[in-house]
This record gives sequence, structure tokens and C-alpha cells, in this order.
Amino acid sequence: MPKDTRTSISSKSKRLLVVGAHADDETFGCGGTIALEVSRDAEVTVCCLTGTPARHKELRAACKILGAKVVAEVGADFSLSVRETSDKLVPLIRKIKPDTIITHSSLDYHPDHIIVHKAVLRAAEWAGHSTLKRDKAWRFRRLLCMEINNLFPAPTLFVDISEVVDLKRQAIISFRSQMEKTEGYYHSFNLQKARLRGLQAGCEFAEAFIEIPLPFHGPFYSPQPKASTIFS
Repeated sequence: MPKDTRTSISSKSKRLLVVGAHADDETFGCGGTIALEVSRDAEVTVCCLTGTPARHKELRAACKILGAKVVAEVGADFSLSVRETSDKLVPLIRKIKPDTIITHSSLDYHPDHIIVHKAVLRAAEWAGHSTLKRDKAWRFRRLLCMEINNLFPAPTLFVDISEVVDLKRQAIISFRSQMEKTEGYYHSFNLQKARLRGLQAGCEFAEAFIEIPLPFHGPFYSPQPKASTIFS
């Protein structure tokens, strides 16, 4: 396995935004990566787009363990729309100015996850458009999709979370309502998933991602795209 498949996702700005449909998605999908980046001085914000006050209490407990800030919206499952969700995310992206966003994949089975994936793609475009409030426009650098319950057939990135896997384990347990509802399935599944990805990546535990390239449609962005070579 090439060494560069196991990596950190931070760069100079070290700001990460994780956008999930439900309280627990961030922990199940990339809790280890959150904890790892926080340990390397990144600022991490988790945005949860649905949930009850009780679920948000569990979310805040988990994110306290991982070291992330929380922005949470109260709302029912299956209530999201692409346009409304995107419109909420644009000002959040411009405020936080993340270098990287992690969100759901289009390969997921859950309708809310698919809607959030589409909404983040739409928000990525318009948050970075300098034609709309040029002084606030922000084009983030990387978009990564996390796997929740659907395993990716071909991940493009593995993050070695071996040194922080116990924090992920503690954060998973914080979601007591989900642990009880599934008789501990999520705890077992997520740790076995991390062990499988670690085996593939040549380490003990890992999280898998698919990176989505962000297209440019013209000189309308901030920062603006620059011509380069294929090796830079």
C-alpha cells in the first residue's frame, strides 16, 4: 500500500468543518480523524442538521471528547431539502472558512445523507462565488466523503487513527440512545470497520474517505484558481 494513502488532512489553515445529517454521523464516519486533527492543532467544527435536544446533548458530549465545536439544528429525520440546507451552509462556510469539509457520500443509502451530500456540493459552489458578497466569499480546498453504514468499494484516502481510536470509542459510547436502540451494533460495527480499513492501509485502525474534486466554472471564486503544472 503506498505510504501517501495514510495521511493527515490538515494544511496551513487547519480548519475542518464536518457536516452531518444526524447526531452521531460525525463520530461514526470520522470521529478518529476529528480527534487526530485536533491533536495537531486544527480547529474542528461539527454541523449537525437534524435532531432533538436530547440527541444534541449526546452529540455535544461526543464532540467534547473529540475536541470539536458544535453547531446543531433542531429538526426531524427525513425533513431536509437540498436548497434549504444549502442556503444554511453557505453563510456557515463563509464564517468558519474551512480548509477541508467532510460530509456524506452519494453512495449512502439514507435519504438524509444523500440530500446533505448534494447540499454541500451546492454550498461549495456558492460560498466560493465572489459575485455574491465578494468580501465574504470562501472557496475551501478539499471535500471528503465519509462512510457511515455503507462501505466504500474504492476509497481514495485512508487516515490512520490508531493513536486516537480510544477517543473514537468513547465518543461512540456517548450516543447512549443509539447504543441501546441497536443493542451495541454501532459500537461493534464502527470499530470493526476501522480495523478493516487499518488492515487495508497498513496500520491498526483507519478511516476511509472518497475525495470529490471541486470544479471551477470561471474566474468567479475567492481565492481565484491559478494556472499550474500537473506536478504542483
